[in-house]
Amino acid sequence: MKPFIVIRKHESQDNVALQSLIREFIMSGAWDAFISCLFREITLQLIVLVWALMFIFFGIPLYMCAMAIPCVVLLIWFTVYGSYYNKSTELAMRPSKLCWVAELYEPLLAMAPAKALTQNTIERCYTDRPGPEVQPEELSKMRKRIVGTISCRNHLAMDNAGFITRLAVSPKVGLVPVTEHLIVRVLQHASDSQVYAVETVTSECDQDVREVYLKIGFNIRQVYHKQIIGNTLKVMKSQLGIDLHEWNQNREEINIEVPIE
Repeated sequence: MKPFIVIRKHESQDNVALQSLIREFIMSGAWDAFISCLFREITLQLIVLVWALMFIFFGIPLYMCAMAIPCVVLLIWFTVYGSYYNKSTELAMRPSKLCWVAELYEPLLAMAPAKALTQNTIERCYTDRPGPEVQPEELSKMRKRIVGTISCRNHLAMDNAGFITRLAVSPKVGLVPVTEHLIVRVLQHASDSQVYAVETVTSECDQDVREVYLKIGFNIRQVYHKQIIGNTLKVMKSQLGIDLHEWNQNREEINIEVPIE
């Protein structure tokens, strides 16, 4: 039997697994953020500043001041890693009233846990529990693990609108299609609750996640820069949104498998 996914509501016994999953997902983007920071203007400015301090104030020979380059690189690495670690810890510990998890069921006799899941390797996606066609004796021969989570809250700036937060998918199984099923589940809930729109925000390092949102039907509402260190260091953010009435009308044209009730 092929692996399948169940998108269900979060339960209290999932907390430990979810915290580990969120930390793993966020920390997986630390390296890309570090590489991005290396090619920013602030890196060159820091190298020149440290080089000048070493030469003028400490009297270090000019050729020895080249040590400023690895020092700045290490400083940037520890800064990026530390900021991502703090972010992962904060999100992992932040409670959410409305949260779903993606639970992967896979055969016990498989040689290794499934990796890089695709629509071809996943047989079906169910809502809340496995479907009636899945026999209890078959479930006893399968192992399950949480590979994704997503949360939704009320929009702070818009009435009768939702906002997606805490989206995390295990890097060990790949981003697609688990992310698609999680987002669609939130949109279904929002539509059933008569919410007219759902929004979220992605950063410049979340290009793969942003592409999944756009594939489902989200539109880029605005692109802005969030200041980290004055005007020197900025991070580009993309605000994405979707009109649920329009999504319900066009969902048949979107090539995303809807979870089975």
